Amino acid sequence: MNSIQSHYPPAPNMVEVTYECHACRYAYQQTASVQRVAVILNRPGVSQGVLQFGGQYLHCGEPMKTRSCELRRIQAPLVLKPGGQLRIYEVLINTRVLGCQCGFRMEIPD
Repeated sequence: MNSIQSHYPPAPNMVEVTYECHACRYAYQQTASVQRVAVILNRPGVSQGVLQFGGQYLHCGEPMKTRSCELRRIQAPLVLKPGGQLRIYEVLINTRVLGCQCGFRMEIPD
């Protein structure tokens, strides 16, 4: 599972689940009951990857914690019209570096 979000419109005991098939690499989204999701999340074995649950990110079964905040600059060259001058455009993005107990880290937009 990649993501579990509130069902919209709100429905008792239901959530929207997004997951990816490991065989075909295609992403799927569907509505599921909280009980069915709990059965999958509580299966024995190690789940792979990061799970987004509402505003939390989980890795190794633990919520990841903010380790630091960064300001990242993304630059790209762009010509706006044929024969025009090449210009460098940039955007600044505030990010959070998240980490878990096992040492895994990831950076997300803030």
